[in-house]
Amino acid sequence: MKKYFRDPIYNFIMINETWILDLINSKEFQRLKQVKQLGTSEVTYYGANHTRFSHSIGTMYLMDKALAQLKNVINIDEETRKIGLAAALLHDIGHGPFSHVFEKVMSTNHEQWTIDIVLGDTEVNRILKTVNSDFPQKVAEVIKKEYEHKFVSYLLSSQLDVDRMDYLLRDSYYVGVKYGLFDVDMIIKSMLVCDDNIVIDYKGLYAVEQYVLARHYMYWQVYYHKTTRGYELLLQNILKRAKYLYEQNLLDIKIDLLIPVFKNEKINVEEYIQLNDSVILYAILSWKNSRDKILRDLCCKYLYRDLYKAYEIEQSFPFSLDAIKEILKNQNMDAEYYLALDRPSNVIYDYYVEGEEGEKPPILINSMGKNKSITRFSESIKAISGSQKIKYYLYFPRYNYDGVNISDDIIKYLEELKNE
Repeated sequence: MKKYFRDPIYNFIMINETWILDLINSKEFQRLKQVKQLGTSEVTYYGANHTRFSHSIGTMYLMDKALAQLKNVINIDEETRKIGLAAALLHDIGHGPFSHVFEKVMSTNHEQWTIDIVLGDTEVNRILKTVNSDFPQKVAEVIKKEYEHKFVSYLLSSQLDVDRMDYLLRDSYYVGVKYGLFDVDMIIKSMLVCDDNIVIDYKGLYAVEQYVLARHYMYWQVYYHKTTRGYELLLQNILKRAKYLYEQNLLDIKIDLLIPVFKNEKINVEEYIQLNDSVILYAILSWKNSRDKILRDLCCKYLYRDLYKAYEIEQSFPFSLDAIKEILKNQNMDAEYYLALDRPSNVIYDYYVEGEEGEKPPILINSMGKNKSITRFSESIKAISGSQKIKYYLYFPRYNYDGVNISDDIIKYLEELKNE
């Protein structure tokens, strides 16, 4: 059986293995069509409506290419190849609706849910067992970085992995920017294995430089965009308020699929996989008619793009949140839901420093038979390696409940502090 997937990034992805097609057709994997890859980014970049479904297939495609390349330099048996493909395809299957926002409010963990789906009483598990009885366990080991062939886990999750490669290229395409572009074919063609680790032949140095810089630009221009972060904050506050109201027995409009989550009880896989972006959007549409003023207002802001005002401040800026809270209090607005200090930060390229706590393996370049960190060969990456860039944004409402502008008062207070 052979099937072609028309992909906007790689043109055609051909799959001719029945067990992979069965995994794609499973209800757990099909659910990913209802989970957007970039969460709330669509409010900033209206083309960013692609899903984790397409990203997962793209990740598997790159894993297949990488393993095919590595077969030229080491022995990779058919079982190892299949395990790598399955892990790449299923690595995001545990993501909840709006991914990280949902996790933060509801205290869930998408990686653990991925393991639970792979190992639990699911269609995915039964399909994996048709390959081999211990196949699900080995796929889970790759995702948990416990698989005997460590290079397979490295290919899936590391400083230079097929997961990041696909989402940088895919996100860049759908967002409509060029920041995330790099020569993925050159990187894969330059892959080698040394001591069960992935290293890059020197000929691929400049392609890896492109990749690292693409990560940098995409984080600051797309993933950490102030409007997107503000929209995430709004969604986070909606879920937080609804959860609080439920716990106080004050939630007047209940969404059945969310009740198990609001109860803070351990839910099963069957309950979890019913949750997707559409469920949350339906809840927001319903809650905009809630009797609770805060929940109703937050939902209307979300639906009609009445976003928080984002005000950038310096790290050393001397301001008092208490003073702003007082302004909001005078408007009968709860600072818990209408005021936040956000600090998006990203370590551009984490390089290994011997003895450092929590050190991460570096991207290794093989030159004349010796493997050294990429920072030994690339001045541009050396310049940014290990450095952490930080931005602060203060978020607050533009209008009070009566539609009167209150952001001007807050901005005036902040500007006066700047000029002192």
